[in-house]
Amino acid sequence: MTTDPTALREQAREWGRSFVDLPPWEPLSERLSLILAAPYDDWPLPLAPPQASLWLLVDRASASALPEAIRRPLVDTGVVVERRPATISDPAVELTIRTAEAVERSLEGVSRRDLEVRWLLAHAEPVADRLRRLERLAEQARLLPDDGLERATRSLWLDAYASVRALWSLPSEGSRALVAAGELAGALLRIACLLDHGAHPTAERLEVDGSETRIGLRLVHWLDDLRAALGGDATAGRRSVNAAEQVLAEVRSILAERYRDRDWLRDPASYELRSRRR
Repeated sequence: MTTDPTALREQAREWGRSFVDLPPWEPLSERLSLILAAPYDDWPLPLAPPQASLWLLVDRASASALPEAIRRPLVDTGVVVERRPATISDPAVELTIRTAEAVERSLEGVSRRDLEVRWLLAHAEPVADRLRRLERLAEQARLLPDDGLERATRSLWLDAYASVRALWSLPSEGSRALVAAGELAGALLRIACLLDHGAHPTAERLEVDGSETRIGLRLVHWLDDLRAALGGDATAGRRSVNAAEQVLAEVRSILAERYRDRDWLRDPASYELRSRRR
């Protein structure tokens, strides 16, 4: 199988086109939007199996014409997932079928998954989209709701603080400490992408894209140690765990430029307790 990104993208696009040319989708072709999700230039990642991600968007009114087996889960939950396994010549493809209305609802929220959807839409490319739905959704994806940036950042900051707090009660080496350090890295890289881009990618892209942000560049040596620790380097593991509190302070100093007066940044432990009583 080729690993050339351009060839792999085109194979995925062709499979997607052939999928929507068949029943029950072909009669709805005018109302469908088929998009290639996150078509990065470096896809697939080194050593990773090539798997393309396609999204097929359809409005709820058009979905009512689909067979019951597809219509019910699509209308009830807003999503159906189809998977094509890899072959000798073609990459694996995951096709996510969603109602356009479900995607629009995601753009009203700032949960982890909502922010991943925003990132995906901002980086996606159309395959078949006569309604130019992706263009409109991508524009919406770049605009967070009022106070959305702070709400998302606050949630991730509290996650980061909880990870460091967990490290206080763990030895500086061993798998449990690395799990907590990994959770800290995930929260901080999501904050990094959120501040620079207004969204963050899914987990498989987080280290790649987060490392190129302002925060990511400040944490590069710590991330290198954590990566080495996951590869079995015990000394790097101790360094990454021991430096976790310093890393948190580094990110706090950047967040303070915008949120210096916020209780959740200055005293996250007290803020969490107050929040739970509400």
